[in-house]
Amino acid sequence: MMLNYHKIGNGPKILLAFHGIGQDFSCFMTFAQTFADRYTTYLFDLPFHGSNIHQTPFMVTKQLWKDSLVQFFENENIQEFDVIGFSIGGRFVLATFEAFAEKINQVLLLAPDGIKVNPLYRLATGSKLGRWGFRRVIAHQPTFLKMGNSLQKLGIVSKSTVRMADFMLGTPLKQKQIYHAWVGFKELQFDIPKLIQLAQRFQTKFSFFVGKYDQLLPPQQILPLSKYLQKQQTILLDTGHTKLVDKVVAYLKKEGFSSKN
Repeated sequence: MMLNYHKIGNGPKILLAFHGIGQDFSCFMTFAQTFADRYTTYLFDLPFHGSNIHQTPFMVTKQLWKDSLVQFFENENIQEFDVIGFSIGGRFVLATFEAFAEKINQVLLLAPDGIKVNPLYRLATGSKLGRWGFRRVIAHQPTFLKMGNSLQKLGIVSKSTVRMADFMLGTPLKQKQIYHAWVGFKELQFDIPKLIQLAQRFQTKFSFFVGKYDQLLPPQQILPLSKYLQKQQTILLDTGHTKLVDKVVAYLKKEGFSSKN
């Protein structure tokens, strides 16, 4: 698997950055430019996103991801690094940490997906029938909105989540992108106790940034991992999901990178 990325900054530390679903490398562009003296940042386009949007569908397994990064590290002569990810990019952060924990100094997770699996995600991607139904639903907006409103009334999803999903699925290209990503990333699931053991073994620093009003990936989603880590900090910011990356940049510009960072 070819990795497409942009290299920004000339700082002494290396940072790998992974954006959220429906985005591209530019998600972390402001972050990379703001901290260009601290980091040399590699901004990746995830599979089926950005420059990869027309990729033929495939399954992103942990082994495939590891093999791709091995080649990337050799090409760029990278020995150690930090890693940051937003939303579904958190899955790629965790997959990278699981494979290369000994090389990673710090993990920064912004409203990360992948720690606690949403039952709806498991239902939509876990079987042929589920995937067939998922594809049919997202390709037909009236049906999708009707189902979303029903789930909202049952308290399973929030109104803002339904609105966000409707926006993200507004065109056939976006619908195809979301479907391929959800299905193609479903193998990126993690043994949380194993991640905790790796963090403790290598004394890896974890920083979690979560939005107080985030209803898509609310703050409690990180607890199965964060509450058991020895070296971690959790920053609760006054925002929802979509503006979190900007809020993190503003927070770090004001507060700086603490000794824990």
